[in-house]
Amino acid sequence: MQSDATELLGLVAGFIGAFAFAPQAFKILRDRDASSVSALTYAMVLSGALLWGAYGVFRQAPSIILWNAVAAGLAALVLILKLRRAPGPA
Repeated sequence: MQSDATELLGLVAGFIGAFAFAPQAFKILRDRDASSVSALTYAMVLSGALLWGAYGVFRQAPSIILWNAVAAGLAALVLILKLRRAPGPA
């Protein structure tokens, strides 16, 4: 297990990084418009968060597991909203 100071640093950094996706999710929910969001970007963010979360499991690092789970959830929400609210074929 890592030292308490190192884990605290990871918790704070992870909180900021994970919740960086929250404003976009809230904006999409509020405006009901996801047209300006890149599905590819959020698919990549989701994939990265899931892989980092798996890395955290292997390293037994709670801060990596926790915040990547949050980031994955928010990225998945944005991606789902994007795909649901995407305009149909013209």
